[in-house]
Amino acid sequence: GQNLENQTKIDDYIKSQIKAREISGAVVMVTQHQKTIVHKSYGLQDVEDKIKMDTASIFRIYSMSKPITSLAAMILVDRDEISLEDDIVKYFPELKNIKVLQNKKNVRLKNKITVRDLLRHTSGFGYGYSLGNDPVDKMYNKKHPLSVGSYEKMIQRLATYPLNSQPGEKYKYSLSVDVLGCLISRVSKMSLGEFFKINIFKPLGMTDTDFILPESKVERFCSYYEKNLKLKQSYKNSTYTNKRMESGGGGLISTSSDYVKFCHLILNNGILNGDTIINPKLVAEMSKNQLPKGEGVYKNKNGIGIGFGLGFSVYMKEWGKQGHPGDLSWSGIGSTHFYISPKEDLVIIIMSQRAPFSNKLLNTLKPLILGGITEN
Repeated sequence: GQNLENQTKIDDYIKSQIKAREISGAVVMVTQHQKTIVHKSYGLQDVEDKIKMDTASIFRIYSMSKPITSLAAMILVDRDEISLEDDIVKYFPELKNIKVLQNKKNVRLKNKITVRDLLRHTSGFGYGYSLGNDPVDKMYNKKHPLSVGSYEKMIQRLATYPLNSQPGEKYKYSLSVDVLGCLISRVSKMSLGEFFKINIFKPLGMTDTDFILPESKVERFCSYYEKNLKLKQSYKNSTYTNKRMESGGGGLISTSSDYVKFCHLILNNGILNGDTIINPKLVAEMSKNQLPKGEGVYKNKNGIGIGFGLGFSVYMKEWGKQGHPGDLSWSGIGSTHFYISPKEDLVIIIMSQRAPFSNKLLNTLKPLILGGITEN
C-alpha cells in the first residue's frame, strides 16, 4: 500500500492553524488510484458545543457546487437534450433583449450567449458581492439576482441588467452557473435537486450531498466561523434545514467522502465502478482549457498559468509540487477545496468552514501531499 511520509508535517500545520484560531477544524482526504491514503479530521466541528470534527462532518461547499452543476449540464449534452453551442435565449426568452454595458452605454450583443459560455464564465454576467468595482456588479449589489428566492425571478431580474462584456470574449467568474442550474431544471422538467439525485448522487452513492440538510443530520453539520473563531453561522440555526432556492452556483452541502466520489468520476473520465455515467469525450472537454486566447483564471508575464475548463480550473504549466499541467481544482467560499491530479491519479479534498475565504490550507498542504506519497 501507500503512505504519506509528510503526515506529521500535515498534522502539525493544521493543528497550528487551529491553535492560532484561524480555523475551528478541518477534514483532509487524499486518494491515489482510488485508494484512500489519508482521511483524517482535526479540531472541532462546533466550538461552542465542543463537538469534534469527524470524517463524516457535513460542510457548506458553496462554489464546489458549480462542478456538479456543470456535470449535470454535460449529462444533458450527452443525451442530445442541449448543445454547448445553443443560444441560451432558446431556454430563456426573457433574456432576448439583454445588452452589454460599454463605455457607459448599453450596446447590442455581437455574439449569442452560449451554454459553453455559462460553463466557462464567459457569458458577461456579473456576480456582485465584492468582486471588484465592476459597474455591473455594483448594479447586482443593489438588488442582487440571487436574493429573490426563485430561479424564475432570478432570470427576470437578470433580464433588467446589462452584461459587463460581450459574450464569449472575457473570463469573469459570475452567476453563469446559477443560470445553468435554471436551464437544467427547465430542460429536464424537474427541480435541480431532483436531477442531481437521479443522475449524479444516486449512481455515485453520494448520500450526504443535497441542497437541504435533513433534521437527522444536523448534528453532523459544521458551524461556520470568521477569523478568531467568531461564529458566522451555527449548525443549529442555519438556512440549510429549510427549502430554499436550489443554487447551482453555491447551494450544496456535502462531505469529504461524497465529494471524492465526484472527483473519481472526473478522474476516471465519466466511468465509475464500470458504469459509464457520461461519455468520456465530454469529461475530456470539461477537463481542458476552454477560455478564449489570452484569457485565464491566473496569468502573469509568463502567460496563462491556470485556465478554466467546463466547470473548474485547469493547470496550464508545470508547478512542481504545486501541481502539473492538466491538474483540476476549485474551491468554495467557505474554504473548502478539491484538487485532482490526473498525472498522479490523485485526489485531495480539504474542508474547513472559515470566512473570509482562505486558500492557505490547500496551498500549504498540496506540496506536502504531492511530494510525499511513498510505497511501503
